[in-house]
Amino acid sequence: MKLLVYNPEHDYALADGGPNFVALKSAAQFAFDCAPFMRYLFEDEDALFPTYRYEKGEFRKMYKSSERYASVTEIVPWGWDAAVAQQLRRAGVPENLLPDDRRLQLWRDLAHRKTSSQALDFLREHHPEPGSIPESPRYLTSVQEVEDFVKTHPDAIFKSPYSGNGRGHLYVHGNTNPTFLRQCTGVIKRQGGIMAEKQYTVVQDFAMEFSCTIGDVNFRGYSLFKTQHYGYGGNLLMPDEEILRFLSPYINVDRILAMKECILDYLKRNIAPYYEGDIGVDMFVYQEDGKMKWHPFVEMNMRKTMGLAAHDIYAKYCHPQARGIFEILYEPRYGKLKKELGNQRNQSPLKLEDGLWHSGTVVLNPVTEATQYAVVVRLDA
Repeated sequence: MKLLVYNPEHDYALADGGPNFVALKSAAQFAFDCAPFMRYLFEDEDALFPTYRYEKGEFRKMYKSSERYASVTEIVPWGWDAAVAQQLRRAGVPENLLPDDRRLQLWRDLAHRKTSSQALDFLREHHPEPGSIPESPRYLTSVQEVEDFVKTHPDAIFKSPYSGNGRGHLYVHGNTNPTFLRQCTGVIKRQGGIMAEKQYTVVQDFAMEFSCTIGDVNFRGYSLFKTQHYGYGGNLLMPDEEILRFLSPYINVDRILAMKECILDYLKRNIAPYYEGDIGVDMFVYQEDGKMKWHPFVEMNMRKTMGLAAHDIYAKYCHPQARGIFEILYEPRYGKLKKELGNQRNQSPLKLEDGLWHSGTVVLNPVTEATQYAVVVRLDA
């Protein structure tokens, strides 16, 4: 039996680095509300670990032990970090199922944004079209280096080495200012440095999804997603072949397939010997000098991703003719989300064909008056 752990605050736990990390209330609410959707990704007999409980108006980590842990053979978190390992340990999960501190630190080191820069260097060296690979981000460790970078890159983006969901990004257009430099100083002080790269005019986001197992790497599929305010905005649900056709006006499909093999080679050499689990590699199509170009390695997420979840749910539950969107809805007003989703399901009830979801609305977590987040699938055929 697998023990499933939904810890979407994983990226912030990596940034903190310690075993006693405490998530913000919004992140705890998200984890508390949406954890049950993990069941759709695995089997009925697998158990879900309750990462948070709601008590006296606030969220607290769940440490209650369970006899069921004795029959657990594998832990499957959204992502491994020191905080979730400590939480599982304190709840009585057998130590032999948990990674030790050395492995946790190694995985955290690999999850640093410097890895994406190194990956681009590798692709430039091994890809048959090295000139098509964009400039690698630079790791800067002083404010003077930040100011020097802006002189040569007037439109730049600066990223915290560890951050998630589009947060931890700072933008500059032409000139720095005291507020911006103060923010950069804070990131450098907390995380040792800051990543710097040119800004791009993004046309379409997508990703490739992989899994590392016993030193090998498997390609899982493609993820076609949208962003909202630099955060996750939902995944389009369609077969991999259709995603490639969608991208083909921007990028020749043969180029995508060749890059996939090159990324597989990079992961097999540099990540798989040290890590087992899922990996998402974000990329995008961008416009420059009137041409469509491709950034093949924007960042690497060493965890499960919503893109992989959407891919697996489509493959497992959706009819091949169905098309739609996988998204997360947020509504902070008490009872509002329950009412809205009730109306949507009444207007667009789920219809099955051959036992698979064909059209309609499916909500993948329970929704009560107090629920603020919901994982939703909307399908048309």
